Amino acid sequence: MTLHCDVLVIGAGPAGLAAALAGGAGARVVLCEQDFELGGRLLSERTRIDGEAGTVWTDRVAAELASMPEVTILTRTTVFGAYDHGTFAAIERVADHLAEPPPFVPRQRLWRVIARSSVLATGAIERPLVFGDNDRPGVMLAGAVRT
Repeated sequence: MTLHCDVLVIGAGPAGLAAALAGGAGARVVLCEQDFELGGRLLSERTRIDGEAGTVWTDRVAAELASMPEVTILTRTTVFGAYDHGTFAAIERVADHLAEPPPFVPRQRLWRVIARSSVLATGAIERPLVFGDNDRPGVMLAGAVRT
């Protein structure tokens, strides 16, 4: 599959959602999120944005983006390559999560996204301090415990 857009936003946490919303004012926007739900860490943190709970803000912005005809939202889609001339490669997991996929539905879809500009809003991954036996079961980072 091929998509052309003005702005490709990679990641749909708070920064990605805000970028897609700002870019969506008449521009063709593609928003790619590797998870099945938009929001990133807002789904598990007690964060407030503009006076609203993070989850409420996420739901409002996601609904607004979904109502914009120039915005394409691809969930379960991982952007895995950036190439010359604004070309990006992404894989969408269409039916991998289904125990019994419907007939004639692909398991995955390969996307070529050609974008005039891109926003990398993938957030950060907690990195633990290195210590002996940090790979043992039960050793968790603070963010994982909160989630």
